[in-house]
Amino acid sequence: MVQSSSFTEIEHKFLVTSDFDASSFFKKISSLSPVKLEKIRVRDVYYVLNSNAKHVFRHRFDHQIQQLTVKSVEEDSAVRMEINLPIDQSKGDQSPAVSAFMKVLGCKWSAEIAKDIEVAYFSDCEIVFYRAVGKSNAVNCIEFEAVNPKSVADGLRILSHYEAALGFNSKDRESKSLFELLLPQDAPEDVKKMFR
Repeated sequence: MVQSSSFTEIEHKFLVTSDFDASSFFKKISSLSPVKLEKIRVRDVYYVLNSNAKHVFRHRFDHQIQQLTVKSVEEDSAVRMEINLPIDQSKGDQSPAVSAFMKVLGCKWSAEIAKDIEVAYFSDCEIVFYRAVGKSNAVNCIEFEAVNPKSVADGLRILSHYEAALGFNSKDRESKSLFELLLPQDAPEDVKKMFR
């Protein structure tokens, strides 16, 4: 498990049903005075390299950001390494360049996930509801992610605060990453083994 908060993603994910009432949920969130509420459509392309089964790479593109990210593969995705490199948004969608770059690095397999996101921004947390669609399945999730925590313990405290305020219990969270949850059945066996 990642031990420091530098280049560390600290988040809890909760799976919800397809009929989840996002409108009521965001009314509750509004009572906590978020800095901003927003709706975003996101496209993530995940890459798995031949030489490194302990990390996945992601190219994210939406109307606000474009970045290349590396994330560690952990048994529990609540705390993991995440390093984001921004890509110049003014140059438009850089998918062809990213794909070619990842191929040179030894990409063995890639998969796309599309997400329709509603997000509430707080100074110390982002709360997100989304429907994510992969090649062969879809999930609905609520995520709480700590923003700039001083430590892992501080990040987990932040998550606990917002979860309690909105009626969530960390004992009910999903430990798998979104990439793992939406891994298609036809993914190569060695890619599936990354999560066993």
